[in-house]
Amino acid sequence: MHSTVHHKTPQRFAQFTLDFHRTYDPDFVKVMYDWNYDTPVNFQFVQEPSVWQELEEFDPTIGAFGRQVEALKIIRDSVGPDVPLIQTVFSPFHVAYRLAHRRVLQDLRDDPQLVLDGMRVIAHNYIRFGELCRREAGVDGFFFGAWGCESGWLSRADYTDLVMPLDRMVIDTLRAAEIVVLHIHGEEGSYFELLEHYPCDAISWEDRLSGPSVAEARTKTEKCLMGGINHVAAVTAGAEALQREAREAITASGGVKFVLAPGCTFFNQTPQQNILALKQAVGG
Repeated sequence: MHSTVHHKTPQRFAQFTLDFHRTYDPDFVKVMYDWNYDTPVNFQFVQEPSVWQELEEFDPTIGAFGRQVEALKIIRDSVGPDVPLIQTVFSPFHVAYRLAHRRVLQDLRDDPQLVLDGMRVIAHNYIRFGELCRREAGVDGFFFGAWGCESGWLSRADYTDLVMPLDRMVIDTLRAAEIVVLHIHGEEGSYFELLEHYPCDAISWEDRLSGPSVAEARTKTEKCLMGGINHVAAVTAGAEALQREAREAITASGGVKFVLAPGCTFFNQTPQQNILALKQAVGG
């Protein structure tokens, strides 16, 4: 879940994460990143291509990245060394979208080099952030949130040529950690087959909304699969329906190299009993 108002300080954000972990006792602690991306002073929302040139590399020990690392330290100290700690990292294209919304697509068509130069700056900042997370907070892995890997955003060729190289640049450095999970965000038909080109251990995707199904994905990759639960339906579905969904996904996976999880983060209004029902479905 996203922390919403709880991320005002590292301490409050850490407590929100720890409360979730203690309530539901998942197999690992997957830590959200809910701060805004730090931009230069007086930086304006991208309204013309030249603004991409204003992005700067910065010290990851201060600002939002620094606050996140402080929260990670608190979480690590609380859960101890034996619980896997996985930090969320967003793709450079995801951050570019946050800074420009769908205008980034037009800029990629009109002035691709300006956008790519800005995204490269973002990538370098995330590389240093990842190194800091490992060195200072002892994280065990990263959850890399890819963006644009679907037909509703970019063509297959544009995604491959414009987005994947910078994604790979970041992930190649994150690979120094023990675990790297690749998450595909989107509901409009993902380019799932392209994910084989990412150096990750597991693939997380919205199988119930965008496909492929867990069974089909098992035929496409030997990587560990993470999914099976419709995070949108989990808000209103009954506990028994969610448990059936969980058992179906486990069966479809063959029961190996599979992590039962929502296709994307649970909404904050998801009933507690629904999440607990999923834990019961796997014998927890």
